[in-house]
Amino acid sequence: MRNHWIFSVYRSLLFLFPARYRDEFGEELLYAVRMSVRQAQDRGSLAVLRLAWRELRDLPAACMRAYWQERRDKNMKLHPGAYLPEGPFKLWQLAAVFLPFTIPLVGVAIGPSARAGYYGLLCGLGMTLLGLLVVVWIAGLRNAFPTWALPALGLILLAVIYGAYYLAQGLTLIILKPLWGGFWPDAIALRLLMFGWFNLVLIAVAAGIVLVLLNLSPQLLQHARQDWSLLSLFLYSLAIPYIIMNDEYRGLEPYELASLLILITGALLFVILPFRWTRLLALLTATLLALPILSAGIYVIFPEQYFANEVMSFRVWEALQPVLHLPALLIILCLPILVRQLPASFGFKHTAAAA
Repeated sequence: MRNHWIFSVYRSLLFLFPARYRDEFGEELLYAVRMSVRQAQDRGSLAVLRLAWRELRDLPAACMRAYWQERRDKNMKLHPGAYLPEGPFKLWQLAAVFLPFTIPLVGVAIGPSARAGYYGLLCGLGMTLLGLLVVVWIAGLRNAFPTWALPALGLILLAVIYGAYYLAQGLTLIILKPLWGGFWPDAIALRLLMFGWFNLVLIAVAAGIVLVLLNLSPQLLQHARQDWSLLSLFLYSLAIPYIIMNDEYRGLEPYELASLLILITGALLFVILPFRWTRLLALLTATLLALPILSAGIYVIFPEQYFANEVMSFRVWEALQPVLHLPALLIILCLPILVRQLPASFGFKHTAAAA
């Protein structure tokens, strides 16, 4: 049957709407108009004219709303966190994401600030940020691991992981001490072998603790199954201790600040980028850049330290320390990809109990 002129005109005018709107609602709108025309025809010519007037009258306003909604959606996608499950982030949520990296940034700046007269101000700022961190911890745990609280809650996970890791590392050194009469062997090859073993220990400890946490927390497991990159953000703070735990070095602050700013940039890219793999790549790249910068800084300032000596191998070994931890950190950030391989029954008991 030939289409009524109202339907033909409406179908032509529908091309004034945005393409995405036509793809999503076009068929549904045309079907509704076709049915309305048939019903109006049954009631007579006057009903057809009323229908034509109503549809043509409302069309400009509907078209403007469609363009306004499309523009609004595009602007929303530019907001941090728009592509994450609970995004986009509000301003305070975005601040919570960067809080774990801002606190060490202020802590590193406190040392040089003593000579510039800003020590008290930065100390006060640091204490305020620590108080806010506690607030984020409480809110994050009460709200079942929301995305914006994951980096802050990762600091708690960091303490657990490194506590178990350093315990395992200490036991290893004590057991192997009789082999070379000290905690560390003198041969570089053996030292590198020891670091390789410690990397494996750190990976195993981190994987084991995260699996236990996923099993105990159905909310975190649900988030990880929905978007595994969130778990990488959760583990991202593991790089922070290697940047700030260098108290014996003097003059390293500029390199520490640069490394922390790189980590912050990685977190910023994470909340902006649309795809899981690109988010993971941002975290990996930031970690891969931050620690070598610190190693370069140690190498440059080493001769100025009170414990420095003229043996080049000692200087190189000290500078390599941050870089030697990179393999473990990079692998740990990639481990969340395997969450998709967990059996469906994983964490079922605790999920059923929570329900």
